[in-house]
Formats: sequence, C-alpha cells, structure tokens
Amino acid sequence: MFRDTVTLFNRKTAPRGQPDTWIPTVLHDCKLDIDRAAILAKFGATAQDSALLFVPYTPENGEILVAGKPWMPPKEWDGTEGSMTFAGGDHFDFFWKGEWDGGVVSEDDSRWADEGFYSYMNRMYDYTFAVTAVSKFDLIPHFEVMGK
Repeated sequence: MFRDTVTLFNRKTAPRGQPDTWIPTVLHDCKLDIDRAAILAKFGATAQDSALLFVPYTPENGEILVAGKPWMPPKEWDGTEGSMTFAGGDHFDFFWKGEWDGGVVSEDDSRWADEGFYSYMNRMYDYTFAVTAVSKFDLIPHFEVMGK
C-alpha cells in the first residue's frame, strides 16, 4: 500500500546575511494521496489543490525515527542534517514526489537565486507541496502531512 517515494526538504534558517539551506530526506514506502475528490470529501473545499502524505515512523528507545533519522517537533529541530521535522508556517518545509540525489541545497544557487528553491521546484516539477499541517498517530505509527 505504501509504495511512494517522496523527498522532504527541511528549511534551515541561516544567520542574517547568509542563505538558507534545504536539507533533503528521501522517504521510501510512504503514501502520497493526491486524489482530489478524496481530499475534498475529507477536508472540504479549502483543501483544493492539496495532498496528504502518509509517513510511517518507528518508535525506538524514546525517539521517533523517520527514514532512519530522529524526528523532532518543529520548534525543537535545530537544523542538524541527521534529524528531521515537518514544519508549516512562514518558514515551511516542503515535499516533492521523487527521489532527490542532489544533497543539501543552498538558496543562493544561481539556478534559483532569483525565485528561491521551493518556487523553482514548484514551477519545474509536478507534485511539489508546502507543508501546511501535520498529525501524528501512535496506534499505527505514522504521520499525516498535509501539503498545498
């Protein structure tokens, strides 16, 4: 059932005057639901053009592991490449249906310096979604990540 591969890009905010970076995490064996009718039925008209990403996690020794990385709540995430989060809001993360193999991305790369990496990905590739909401479920351990 969970056969999709997506890449989550966590935004690491840089000190003033330096470019932000995006830290990728490839998520195998998740489910990306982009069925417009199903999403509208579940969430209503405000969810138009949205996606729902189901991401399994493993509880281990008091940590929550996603794709082998410790998950942290957004306010606790410190930008360490060996960890990850799902953040919405002004400094949102985003996900893309595909497997990114380009490593950490800097906002000052000349390919997207004028528009920003997220805007570039959204313009160039289908199925690019900004994180808008996240729910965590423990009974069947998984996250449901809403994107727009």
